[in-house]
Amino acid sequence: MRSLAFLVLCLAAGDAGAATARAAPPKVDGAAIVRGAGYARTEGAREWREVTTGDVLMAGLTVQASGEQPLEMLLPDGVTIALEVGGQARWMPASRLPTETNGWARGYHLVLQEGELEVRMPPGTKGSHAFLVQTRAGTLTDWRGQLHVMVHEDSTAAAIYEGALVVGSNGQGFPVHDGAGIVMKKGVDPDKTRGIPAPPSWEGGGSFGLAARDERGTLDFRWSPVAGATEYRVEVGTEPAMVRVVHRATTNEPHFAMPELQAGTRYWAHVRAVEPAGIVGEWSAAHPIRVVRYDLPDGAFVAQDGAIVLRDRTSVTLSEAEGIEFAYENVASAPSPFRAPLYWAKLTGALRITDEGTTRIVHLRDSAAGAEGRLVLARRLLRADVDLRPRNALWPQDPILVRVVVRDPSGRIDCATEPVTLEAMLDITPIPVAWQQSGATWIARIAPQPVAGPSVVRVVVKDARGSEIGRGFMEIDTRSPASSR
Repeated sequence: MRSLAFLVLCLAAGDAGAATARAAPPKVDGAAIVRGAGYARTEGAREWREVTTGDVLMAGLTVQASGEQPLEMLLPDGVTIALEVGGQARWMPASRLPTETNGWARGYHLVLQEGELEVRMPPGTKGSHAFLVQTRAGTLTDWRGQLHVMVHEDSTAAAIYEGALVVGSNGQGFPVHDGAGIVMKKGVDPDKTRGIPAPPSWEGGGSFGLAARDERGTLDFRWSPVAGATEYRVEVGTEPAMVRVVHRATTNEPHFAMPELQAGTRYWAHVRAVEPAGIVGEWSAAHPIRVVRYDLPDGAFVAQDGAIVLRDRTSVTLSEAEGIEFAYENVASAPSPFRAPLYWAKLTGALRITDEGTTRIVHLRDSAAGAEGRLVLARRLLRADVDLRPRNALWPQDPILVRVVVRDPSGRIDCATEPVTLEAMLDITPIPVAWQQSGATWIARIAPQPVAGPSVVRVVVKDARGSEIGRGFMEIDTRSPASSR
């Protein structure tokens, strides 16, 4: 095999009608690898050798696609073949094949031994092209359009998207002119009653991911379920033509999520449906996916429900936000009977909550791709309820029992683990107190202190930044019980 053979093949397959003063180069009668890698061996050989882009696979070779990517090949007549990951097939010599117009065309012949392949016919008039796929369950002669074939042992499932001739291993066959799903089993008449799953349709114009600057984002997207589909094939690439595919997967749900592979990279995805017998539908349109990063101010965090919890007078900034527009949706405590219209503007600064608000939804969209997402900004609402008893303490007789409950009205903060500081003072003098914590509750006993006259005991609760979140106080009476009556 020669690496220059692919160049020769491409020249041979050029526009025959183009004016040229030079003689046409000789044709190479083999399948040139245009993308991917795999292994090949000659008949009777035990050892496989690596093949890659630019190599030409001649008749008699058995080829196997790698376990990471399909092996895409181009034939001299313009037919393209994609042997899916792990698939194995044997190239046979070209021969005369029956056409849709009851004539003959010179076409190529491949025996699919295991796995999947996809055939794409070049444009042309009816009867100008033919390609034969042979399996243990029968043969399919593709005429035009696209053909997807899956082989497992003695069973074959095929999606004929436009036109092909089907012949079972028992000799029974029929032509397909307008597309059909076909199931063939060795020794049995081919079954043409099955349809081809429809291409999945996307929900929304694109998918939008958000992640903190130092974290990997998630590529998360979903599509509408396809009737009769039992699984979906997913490919994620770095351009809308889906040539540079960086991830392949299979899922049973109309939803897929994966960590982004590299920050700052734009992604696209497409999906195809598979029905129970293995008939594979066409790929959906490419779906744009974008991850935008945000910077959290000091003391902010992301709650379990995804809301970004901010302290007062702080804001969130976005990076990698070129082409992003935003619109605010303020959230009131009472549910609104209708959704207010959104007013979109180009993102030019930080995102913040209004001074009087507690929650704000920020809608984001990619103005070019149409992908939309949103951030929920929530004000930090940590509070402490302080209770001192008895109501009318007399010193030096009555100790004071203090009970402090830390709470978050939004439910986003784990108050049992949130660090707080509790201070007890007699007038302006600190009082040493042994606090006991149980979950989000702190309890203490303040013993009577020596005082010369009426005084005030204060308990102040502060958060980790030293901001006050609650306080309580009690006026101390120093009269005797008899004089106080």
